[in-house]
Amino acid sequence: MIIQFIEKAQPYWKHYVEHPFVQQLAQGTLPKHCFQHYLKQDYLYLFHYSRAFALGIFKAKNFAEMDYPRKTLEVLHHEIQLHLAYCKQWGISEAELFNTQESAACVAYTRYVLDCGITGGLSELYAAITPCIVGYVEAARYITIHYPRLSDNPYQSWIDTYASEEFQQAAKETAHVLTAFCQECTPTQLTQLQQIFTTATRMEINFWQMGLDLA
Repeated sequence: MIIQFIEKAQPYWKHYVEHPFVQQLAQGTLPKHCFQHYLKQDYLYLFHYSRAFALGIFKAKNFAEMDYPRKTLEVLHHEIQLHLAYCKQWGISEAELFNTQESAACVAYTRYVLDCGITGGLSELYAAITPCIVGYVEAARYITIHYPRLSDNPYQSWIDTYASEEFQQAAKETAHVLTAFCQECTPTQLTQLQQIFTTATRMEINFWQMGLDLA
């Protein structure tokens, strides 16, 4: 099912995965201040991403449906601690993160995801959530296939993180959950889920662009 969602989200999906921000990461040419801006906004994104999975627990109809968002929240808590440490390596203190103003791109994307979950159910929420982790893994794969590994690339650890088996598995699990929710959907509902998936993909493009534009 995820393949169909991606195919129908073209050409946006290709632009997302192969965005100039991603290409500059691969080449190690992304300006440091652009990456720092992205990291700060990504911290704010992770906060709202966590809220979305908490909403997933609330929207669950049984314990089985609660299980995945609950586990994801545990993983996200660990990831946020790693993100704080990673930001520190790039000269960004916790105080600076806490005082960072949320960009328009981050506001638009995260509130869209939450709105999908609030007004819809778990299928709508996961249609909005899935492009994030699946797209990051695809972007890392794109880099590893099309660009040589540079020993002096300051962004190599970021690339390695999303190319790792851990993140690949997490992406597969998220895609599997979305596919499971789609099994009982009508054609009309699937069309709506596709629209959500495509819109979230467009939001991801804007998030990369925000990093380049310092918007």
